[in-house]
Amino acid sequence: MIGELMGPNGIILDLEVREKERVLRTLAEGLRADGAVSDVEEFLAHVAQREAQGTTSVGHGLAIPHAKSSAVVRPALAMGRTREEIQEEALDGTRPRLFFMIAVPQGDDSSHLKVLSSLARLVMHQEVREGLLSAKNPEEVRRIISEAEGLISC
Repeated sequence: MIGELMGPNGIILDLEVREKERVLRTLAEGLRADGAVSDVEEFLAHVAQREAQGTTSVGHGLAIPHAKSSAVVRPALAMGRTREEIQEEALDGTRPRLFFMIAVPQGDDSSHLKVLSSLARLVMHQEVREGLLSAKNPEEVRRIISEAEGLISC
């Protein structure tokens, strides 16, 4: 499920940024390039509204920014990895390097919860997070996610 939501522009490795806003913009632009988001500014405004409710930096060096938005054409997921930790601390004191941005059309509550739940189960495994941090290219990221999804669904 997770891998199916990631388009060709949905995996961006080795971002050289330290600000969360720049990571979010880069991921949103990737979602637009994949045809999942029609308006980056509107989508980012919805992401910012969600971020204002509480951090989406969930710990273990991971952030899962997400939003339901009328600017989303279809459910999609983008993954970004920064070269260095960004300047936002999670509740466990870690700073994220891995970002999974979830984009869901407004009113699509079931997709939103399914994606969030599936992603959480996937990245709770340390070996998955380590693999994603060391992956050399988007194809390797897709392989790691696919293999992990296969193990989790068994």
